[in-house]
Amino acid sequence: MKKFKLTSSANGKVFRSGVYSTAILAAAIVLAVLLNLLVGALPKKYTEFDLSEAKMYTLGDSSKKLVQSLDQDVTVYYLCETGSEDAILTKLLDHYADESSHFRWEQKDPAIYPTFAAQYGASDVSTGSLIVVSGENNVVLDAADLYEYDYSDYYTTGSANVTFGGEKQITSAIYKLTAAEETYAYYTTNHGEQALTSSLTEALEAQNITAQPLDLLTSTIPDDCDLLIINDPTSDFASDGLVDEISQLQTYLENGGRVLLTTNGYDETPNLDAVMAQFGLAREAGLVVEGDSNHALYGYPYSLFPDYGTTDESTALDGVNRSTHVMLSVAQGITVTETDGVTAESLLNTSEDAYSKLNFDTSSTTAKEDGDTDGPFSLAVWARKDDTGAEVIWIGCPNMDNEQLYQSIPGNLTFLQGCAASMVGQDILIDTKALEASPITIPASTATTLGLVFVFVLPAAVLIAGAVVVLLRRRK
Repeated sequence: MKKFKLTSSANGKVFRSGVYSTAILAAAIVLAVLLNLLVGALPKKYTEFDLSEAKMYTLGDSSKKLVQSLDQDVTVYYLCETGSEDAILTKLLDHYADESSHFRWEQKDPAIYPTFAAQYGASDVSTGSLIVVSGENNVVLDAADLYEYDYSDYYTTGSANVTFGGEKQITSAIYKLTAAEETYAYYTTNHGEQALTSSLTEALEAQNITAQPLDLLTSTIPDDCDLLIINDPTSDFASDGLVDEISQLQTYLENGGRVLLTTNGYDETPNLDAVMAQFGLAREAGLVVEGDSNHALYGYPYSLFPDYGTTDESTALDGVNRSTHVMLSVAQGITVTETDGVTAESLLNTSEDAYSKLNFDTSSTTAKEDGDTDGPFSLAVWARKDDTGAEVIWIGCPNMDNEQLYQSIPGNLTFLQGCAASMVGQDILIDTKALEASPITIPASTATTLGLVFVFVLPAAVLIAGAVVVLLRRRK
């Protein structure tokens, strides 16, 4: 066999080709490293894409607007052991930092810094908590408050709906620490009203709204009253005698005041109702019974799961997660009559199967009877007088503000918080985000068709295409 030897010229070409290939490979590696470093230096909002249904890793517009407008430094300390970080929370904090140079966050491992939290009055908080600091002030967000559990569907599903409230809590804390002006809400007393729960007052404080009691028998409505709350009075407001409370209320509204009112179907308040009538609002006689079991808690027809209304003028529902339930028990419908100079919108509505039971106190059945009024009904209504700017929200339910209810249905608290925030002119309200995507329901006929396509049609098409390719190659 004849042997071939490479000449020196050929050896040189091989060597140069090898050097050239090595140089190209090295340049490609260096370019890839530099590109990776460049991409890593970019804000994560430009390099990471949120594909989750609830946009778990994306800041809402309200949060972005607030952080971008910061003119003072805000620092968040994340109290968490190294290696046990919550990826949802850390990515969220990164996105806050991307929006403003005035925001930064830092992890503090309690094992390494055991006394760090104590300087902010947070020595007893659990691991995973946050401390939001701005200047000399701070807000502590316990880890347990960053997630909420909704048990409204527990009876049918056997599990709770878990939602992530980190953005809601962080943005509220930033707003409270950096907002330029504090607003004031007063809640009336001496008419059998329910006192506001600590959960609601804390939620209002998170919106920079300070709530204080007000006795109209001994005091007048203060000049700094941004919102007057009347929470389920069992007796009416006086319109004559030594103190004319209704006149005070009328004057307050004529000067552009705002009232959040909740009432019950057992106690009549004709003087208050007359004030609401000026906005075209009135009670529907009886108590609402929900005929659609999907709109009632565990099938109890007096415990209503209403639908959210469609609003154009009111901002009460802005930022509210409308996929979460609110529950109204023993509620009355609120009728809306078109009134000149008044704009009104429904915030919560029953289903079309609802009806109002007139003889609820004597009837032995929840079934519809002769004389009961057909629905649907509005259960919460917003109205505004166009000339004065006065606003009212009337909720026909006495027990929306309830500590025990918040433990299972946190949507009630967010709804009330949104109502109050909108009425004092705030547009910062962030609700929770669902951790799990809603399941996709496919009709049986569609499922059968898709099964045939993926099991038979597509494999057959691939086999036929392969056979054609093989035959064409053999002919060549």
